[in-house]
Amino acid sequence: MESVKKTRKIPHLPVLAGMMILIPLLVAAGCTEKPPEPADLSLNGTSWTLTDYIWNGTSLQTINGTTITLDFSDAGRITGSSGCNHYFASYGIAGTAITIGPAGSTLMYCTAAGVMEQESAYLTLLNQATSVTAGDDRLMLADATGSTILSFTRTVPPAPEPLVGTNWTLDSFHTNDAVSSVLAGTTITAVFDDEGRVAGSAGCNRYFASYNVTGTSVSIGAIGSTKMHCSSPGVMPQESTYLASLSRATTFTITGDRLSLADEEGTTLLSFTRES
Repeated sequence: MESVKKTRKIPHLPVLAGMMILIPLLVAAGCTEKPPEPADLSLNGTSWTLTDYIWNGTSLQTINGTTITLDFSDAGRITGSSGCNHYFASYGIAGTAITIGPAGSTLMYCTAAGVMEQESAYLTLLNQATSVTAGDDRLMLADATGSTILSFTRTVPPAPEPLVGTNWTLDSFHTNDAVSSVLAGTTITAVFDDEGRVAGSAGCNRYFASYNVTGTSVSIGAIGSTKMHCSSPGVMPQESTYLASLSRATTFTITGDRLSLADEEGTTLLSFTRES
């Protein structure tokens, strides 16, 4: 009698092996997937007031009677008061990383004790900031080591002054990367009336021109002036610079009690404050 051999089917090993290899690869692929990049922090239109800062390893508060501010615009620029002078700089944000360009400022000198040293420290620290953290009421800038160097509280800027009817006093000229204050002993003003005329003092002579506004765009017509000659050094060149800059203005920005006139490329030409 013939014996019958029983056989048992054996799974095809190469297929199982392939499946066993594929599963770990899929798991590994899932583990190495990069997390999404954090959304860029938006600070456009926000205003902040400095409360304290770290200088030479010491935590310091702002000097009584001084206010240091930081305002973010939607044009990639920051502006504010550094305690004595008005300053401005470019900035960029990627996620929570921030880069702040070299700051320019007006060139006034304040005699109160420690004010100029505080201003110098603030502008130096501002340029060292590499990351930013912001909440509803607090903003902190940290350096490359992750240490907080500047701390701010949120401020609500005052309602903007109207362009028309406000007496504006020039405090700085912007030429290329330089900022110049108005010469001591001179006052340059601008008043835009509701009949399309702008007039004021150019530092020596009275001037006048027509203007037209559409939204935040402005055009200044041909400028006329009186013909006096002032002999104090620098006054007449300053007047020429002012009138030339005024004629190049194509846009304006008002933040609180400050007016800025810029050219067609968005470069600030003239900065004014409301005359008190």
